[in-house]
Amino acid sequence: MTMKSLLLGAAAGIAAIGTAQAADLPMTKGEAVEYVKVCSAFGPGFFYIPGSDTCLKIGGSIRAKYYGFGGTGYTRNDNRSAFDTQARVWFDARTQTDWGLLRSYFQINADSNKLVGRGGGNGAKNAFVIDKAYIQFGGLTAGYAHTFFGIYDNDYGDTLEAGYYASSNTVNLLAYTAEFGGGFKATLSIEDGRDHRVTGPGFVGTGLAQGGQQVPDVVGQLRYDQSWGGLAVQAAGHQFRSADDVVGGIIVPGAPHKNGYGYAVGASGVIKIPAIDGWFVVEGQYASGALDYLGAGNTFLSNSDYFQNGALRVERGKGWSIVGELGGNITPQLQAILVASYIDVSYNKATALGQDVALKEFTVSGNLTYTIVKGLKVAGEVAYTYGKLDHALFTDVKDRTHKNYNNWLAGMRITRDF
Repeated sequence: MTMKSLLLGAAAGIAAIGTAQAADLPMTKGEAVEYVKVCSAFGPGFFYIPGSDTCLKIGGSIRAKYYGFGGTGYTRNDNRSAFDTQARVWFDARTQTDWGLLRSYFQINADSNKLVGRGGGNGAKNAFVIDKAYIQFGGLTAGYAHTFFGIYDNDYGDTLEAGYYASSNTVNLLAYTAEFGGGFKATLSIEDGRDHRVTGPGFVGTGLAQGGQQVPDVVGQLRYDQSWGGLAVQAAGHQFRSADDVVGGIIVPGAPHKNGYGYAVGASGVIKIPAIDGWFVVEGQYASGALDYLGAGNTFLSNSDYFQNGALRVERGKGWSIVGELGGNITPQLQAILVASYIDVSYNKATALGQDVALKEFTVSGNLTYTIVKGLKVAGEVAYTYGKLDHALFTDVKDRTHKNYNNWLAGMRITRDF
């Protein structure tokens, strides 16, 4: 027998033994693989979380912003140009239950060098901010969400970096919305009043620091939505409570103790423009002792809900504001938006000599956004602000008790949405 025959015989024997042993082994079935399934119940982008009936959508964007500032009203400590890159990530989880839709939403924003203030400021590197975090179940909304006072800032507010005057805060709240059919719905919202404070220092000698909260804000809104547009009316109540003057842990006598209650009322209107896939929206509000609902925190100069007048009495700051926006598509890829806004805030007999203090500010802005490819946009914006402060401290040689200021803003933003 040759060596080759011997090797072939050995190999055949080993193969026969292996086959016999394999026949004695139990047969096992491969484990089922659970693939991610598309959830079409809530629109595109949702998928079922494996092993559950909850649909999840994950999205985000990167925004690279480049801005220049001009005009007056700045010190040498403020930037005349500013760059900022912002990343946004959000999660939207929804489950349909026998009691209605159960939803949770979370969004976080991260800025590499956040633009601070209307004039650019000095920036704050690596600023992480919770933009939204709330739960919805049927008509209930609980968590950190946009205030229910007004619709403009939440549904529109389509500027890049330019300001406007409207209620624009995200607040901690507990709200219930009842839908009556035919486009009508009403909301009652209990909101954290600390998120609605406008704290000075205000104008010299007038602003008052605020103490601890006793009563939250109460916001109510009635809204009517149709294919042609919609209407809304809203009202809010807000408490002011002055603070103690504390030095070294000891309360210093002399600070006024005052509990006051302010309010705000407003109305909104929207008209859709199908010919350009556009819209026209206007929103106005009046406030007394609740200036946050006017968007007073968006002005160049500080404001205060309450002040101490020349007779040492604690009084309300009062005012009104309005904002309007016209937007639409020039071409399928090019969108144009124009925004104009005005605010007027007054403090009657605020100075030691009994003079009134008033702030008036007007802002107009326009921007163009071009969609390069799906998910990638480039936009440019130009804005102008003019303000006038009537105050005895600014009396000039011609005895004019006012100070005028203005500012230009120009910039661009590149956005990648995903």
